[in-house]
Amino acid sequence: MSICSMVVHSRPEKLDPVIASLSQMEGVEVRARDERGKLVVLIDHPKRQVIADSMMEMNNIDGVLNTSLIYEYFEEDAS
Repeated sequence: MSICSMVVHSRPEKLDPVIASLSQMEGVEVRARDERGKLVVLIDHPKRQVIADSMMEMNNIDGVLNTSLIYEYFEEDAS
């Protein structure tokens, strides 16, 4: 299990398209936003590699200025 929270800073005029792009990514949920372009994003996926790929992909979305990892929790499956 892997869970991450991030702050994604986008251009304010691109906020809605950025949110739409993020929302289409597997395991990604936009939890909060402000009109200055800051977003709180949660990534929840059982595969750590999917989360890492998602974080890299976020930086390539048109309108995203930067991303910051705030918290990560990772636990190996017991099975």
